[in-house]
Amino acid sequence: MITSSGLMGEQQKKKSGRYRMMPILPNLLTTGSLFLGLLSIMTSIQIAALSQGQDTTSEWFYRKFWWASAFIGIAGLLDLFDGRIARILKSQSNFGLSYDSLSDLVSFGVAPGVLVYVWTLMGSGKLGLMVALFYIVCTALRLARFNVQSGNREKAAFTGLPSPVAGGLMFSPVLLYSEFKIAPDENMMWFYLILAPFVGLLMVSDVPYWKNLRLKWAKPFNVLVVAAILLAAVITNPEIMVLLLVYLYSLIGLLLYIVSQLREKPKTVEETKPEEAP
Repeated sequence: MITSSGLMGEQQKKKSGRYRMMPILPNLLTTGSLFLGLLSIMTSIQIAALSQGQDTTSEWFYRKFWWASAFIGIAGLLDLFDGRIARILKSQSNFGLSYDSLSDLVSFGVAPGVLVYVWTLMGSGKLGLMVALFYIVCTALRLARFNVQSGNREKAAFTGLPSPVAGGLMFSPVLLYSEFKIAPDENMMWFYLILAPFVGLLMVSDVPYWKNLRLKWAKPFNVLVVAAILLAAVITNPEIMVLLLVYLYSLIGLLLYIVSQLREKPKTVEETKPEEAP
């Protein structure tokens, strides 16, 4: 016969077991993001290995490039939630911060760099290799700085372009071109020769990017409606919507920073102007 105290003891054990497992969830999401980044790298390597002497405009190559890009996009989705879940569960730790940064370096630094190099930069020789490596190194520097500043300066806003968004800028054109079966040409090669170092510099810059968008009309019901519309659009047209969202986010943040700098410049000139003699 099981007593009430025995039942309560079993229930408490189950609850304590669940509570011990909950802090692991953010790290599991980070691990999933890391796996997806590695899958993207391996898919790009497979494409490069099999592209010698074969028709690179075939259905197989477009499908492989699509998945190599999509893996990075799904990794970004997981990365969006792991930090938030860690804060909700109050399970933030130095280990989780370091692990997340290492995962981001693979998924949003190495994976996009290898992808665009195989996609088009390989045709530009050493210049393309240098550009891809520069982007990856900038991602590492961005994440190292984030680890140092996450508790103070980057608590309210990101300093420099976040690495998941930078990865989105890199892979989203490949995703779009692969979906519509458009082969990369010389224009695409020059596009990435300019884009990759620009994105790298934007990551290590002091341009602020908001973490949480707060609007006056952002009531729970309005947020739910907007979220439903965006979700439906992303699900039905992921290639177009991902490109649109990451490029808009990046450009708006950069333009707001430029405007703020232009407004501050006249003030500093006025303050430093020497006083006229009486």
